[in-house]
Formats: sequence, structure tokens, C-alpha cells
Amino acid sequence: MMTAPGHRLKTQDASDKDPDLQQKIDHEIKMREGTARLLAASKHPAQMIEAAKNLLTSNNRIISYMSELQRRKTVEATGRTLPEGSQLPCKAKIGLSDLRIPLMWKDTDHFKNKGDYRRYAVFCLVKIGTEIYDTSMINNVDRSSTDIAFEDVIVFDNVPHDFECSIEIYCHKLHEDLTIASTPKKIKKRFNDLSESVGRSVGKRLSGLHDSDIMGSMVLGPKFELVARGNLQLKDVDDSVRTFDLTLEASADGTSPELPLFGHYCCRLAALPYCLVQSAVTGFLNLQEDDDLSKWRRYWCVLKNLQLACWSSPADVEVTEPLLIIPVTKNTQISDADPRTCKRSQTFHVKTVQSRHTSEYTLAADTKEELSTWWDGFQQHLLDQALWKQACDYMMDIAEASPHRRKGIQLRKSSIYDETPLETSSSKRRISSNLKKEEDQLSQMLTTLMGEAKEIRGDSSQPSS
Repeated sequence: MMTAPGHRLKTQDASDKDPDLQQKIDHEIKMREGTARLLAASKHPAQMIEAAKNLLTSNNRIISYMSELQRRKTVEATGRTLPEGSQLPCKAKIGLSDLRIPLMWKDTDHFKNKGDYRRYAVFCLVKIGTEIYDTSMINNVDRSSTDIAFEDVIVFDNVPHDFECSIEIYCHKLHEDLTIASTPKKIKKRFNDLSESVGRSVGKRLSGLHDSDIMGSMVLGPKFELVARGNLQLKDVDDSVRTFDLTLEASADGTSPELPLFGHYCCRLAALPYCLVQSAVTGFLNLQEDDDLSKWRRYWCVLKNLQLACWSSPADVEVTEPLLIIPVTKNTQISDADPRTCKRSQTFHVKTVQSRHTSEYTLAADTKEELSTWWDGFQQHLLDQALWKQACDYMMDIAEASPHRRKGIQLRKSSIYDETPLETSSSKRRISSNLKKEEDQLSQMLTTLMGEAKEIRGDSSQPSS
């Protein structure tokens, strides 16, 4: 008896398949419609700001889901998939926490407490693939705040090793009178273009709506601006809080955002590859004894978490420590057993070079089929470690995701100015050059989603479904 997880060996098309994607689009459309009605009916400024935030989040999710549907249909039409049986690395759980954004007020504003009376509401969108999460809203950010600290813990599941985590910072300047935000025609065109390629069920619903149905009820309300963004990858995964560069986004008139950002942000990006917590292969193996090469001892073995753990029987796994642990790390080599010292069939050799010594073991499976399964399992485990790199060195702790959103001012006992290391002049030049970075089509859509001060209701053209 032996088991091996079926998700390890799949084609790219099968692993990316998500039958619930269209249901997610329908859900977000309903959420957006309900939030837009709430925004139109709200009278209290705090309610309106929160509704505007939720509306922006729903729109981002809809755009992300529709773009993914379009990508999948393109892949299906072109037939670009991996060969059958190709090995892919395992996926992982990604956790982002301890997100802090330092501010840089003028000395007259922060230290002398005079001059600038601006107050802001700030939140972030965190994205990996099609999954988008919003942080809590931090209100009343003013000149007395040295930084913006979010207590949220955001967790993503089933993340591939080549992920990109995008952090977008949105800001609204608090004031008494609420502006009228416009939704430009290119946003409606983006929805219509995507609706033509994502299938009839979703496309018909999107393209069949009138302008007032799609955007008319969402034009009233506070305006959030995308002021900066950060990008994280596997190389940024660490068990401690680190500092990263921010890319500042220019406003509609080409000027820098009003929120006095320092140009950096701090966070902890942790990863827990599934190969550390899920068994790659389990089953019986026979181990050649060192003192007598003709003797073999039978073990129940579990391959996971950089080791092959061995017990006398499956019943002992949950109640006792393993009798033997064979390391399976990035320095491990799997090869056929030496026929001069091993006459038994279905055997293989495990050699691991460690800092102080080298461990070598000769193992044998009961059948040829089991030998093939174990061989593939060891190769998969080594592939996972090679591609997940430092994230596979040990198990990082990832806290549970935040159960709810916290509101109000988040106060810190100490200034982040004392905790943020100074950057070199080359880093400052890099931040300055990032200000000129070109905007792609999706960024334009997101930054203008709550628009400028004008209402659009005149365009009555209907796209074909």
C-alpha cells in the first residue's frame, strides 16, 4: 500500500482549471450592484468612504476574473499546454503581514505641528493572480502620523512558485463636500471588449447592461486615487520584516500624489510550500543494514518536509517519533544502487552531502511500479526545493487570515523612521526613475475607475453579445 498526491503531475491546462470562475464574476457583479445602491443611499461620510472602497475592490476583482477567462480561452484556442506527464513544482501558501508605509511630512508640519491640515483615508489592495484582497481602512492620516500601519494578515492559497504579489496603495483626501467622480468611456469599452471573449453566460450579462446599469449608480461618492504600488516575488520571501521600494504613481495632471510617501514600505512576505506539509509519497520501503549488507529492514516511510521519515508501521506515525530520518535536501542525489554491493532488484541509492558528513542509504521497493512511484516522488521533492529556493529551507509560520476589518486610526508606539534603514543614492535614483514608468491599459482603468468630476450617461451604444 502506498499513496502519492495526484496534483503533482499535471498539465498546465488542468492545473489552472477553475470551474467556479464565472460564479465568482456573478457574485462580484451582485456585490457591486448592492454596494453602488448603498453608496447612493448613504448620508454619513464614513459609510460613503467604506462603500466607495468596497466598490473599487469589486471592480478590480471583476476585471481580474474577466481577464483570466480571456487568457484561458486564448490558451485553449491555441492549444499551448505542457506535454502530458510533465512535472510541475508544488504550490504554496503565501502570507503577507506587518505592512507599514512610512510618511515624509515637512518639518513644519510634523515637528512644529502647523502648516498642513490635510487628512487622508488610506487602504491597500493586495493581488496574486486573480485573487484580490483589501486591507482595513486607515482614516484620519494627518501630519501627526509618521507611518501607516496595517494589522491585516492576508493569506493566499495554491500560489505557484513564479508568483507576483502586487500591493496597490489607494488614498482619499477627507473633506466635507463629496465630489462627483466620472467613469470614462474607455472603462465601459474595456468591460465590453472582455465580455465578447469570456463566454456567453457572463458576456451576455455584462454586454447587455445599459450604461446606467453598469456605471451610472457608481458615479456618486468619494474618489480614491492609486498613489503608489509595490511588487514582490519569490526572491522577497523572508521570515522577517523587510523594506522594499515603492513606485509612485503620478496623478491625472502629472503631479506627484498629495500623500507624502517616503518611497518605501515594510512588510513580511512568508511562504509555506506544500511539499513541507503534505506527503509526496507514503508506503513501505526496505532499508539495507550497514553492518550486514545481506540484511534488510522494512519501514513505513513518509516523504515530506525535506526528509524521509521511517516507522515500523503506519499506525505508529501519529503516536511516536520516527525510528529513522533520512535527509532529502537540495544536496541530495538519487541514483540506481550499486550492483556490486546490492543484489536485490527495485533498489535505489540516496546520498546527501551535509556540512560535516555525508549520509548514504540503499532502499528497495516491493514492486517495479512502487519503485517508479518512489523515484518520481523523490524527483518531485527535489524539484520543489530547487524552484522554491529559500522558501523551502524551513517551515515559515503563517498566521491565520484576519477575520474582519479594523477601522479607525492605528497608532504606533514608536516611529518607523527609527526602524527603516537608509537607502543608497542608487536606490533614490531608481525610485526617481520609476516615476516616469509608463502606464499600461489595466492601470489606467483602475486609477480612473472612480474618475474625475463629471457624470457619464449619454453613451447609449450597445455592444453585441
